[in-house]
Amino acid sequence: MTNLRVAAFSAALFLTLAAAVPSTLPHFGLSKSMPEAGSTVASPEEVRLWFTQVPQEGTVQIRVVEADDAGVHVMDAVQDETDGRVFSVVLHGTLPPAAYTVSWRGMGEDGHVIRETFEFTVAAH
Repeated sequence: MTNLRVAAFSAALFLTLAAAVPSTLPHFGLSKSMPEAGSTVASPEEVRLWFTQVPQEGTVQIRVVEADDAGVHVMDAVQDETDGRVFSVVLHGTLPPAAYTVSWRGMGEDGHVIRETFEFTVAAH
């Protein structure tokens, strides 16, 4: 019976302490983008992503795909020199009017790889 009480007390203490200490690290993810998710825009020259934290080096990949699943040629993702949370890719030429999907992946401080997508539309001229 004593071991059971000690175990119950230990579990209760652990849960109390865990609840009292808030997590100070934001989870790795996308905080905003340009173009914005769901927006309709003129053909952008680049796609720019702002992450919630600086990703681990060499883990960010960004791909822009047209609705018919034909890849759009982009340069390698480039990290902003003044804000390590910001990455961009330059698009080659003018995008024709269509829906596009931005697929990105990156790894945060905790080592988990995150993969997400969002869409934007290029309007007819």
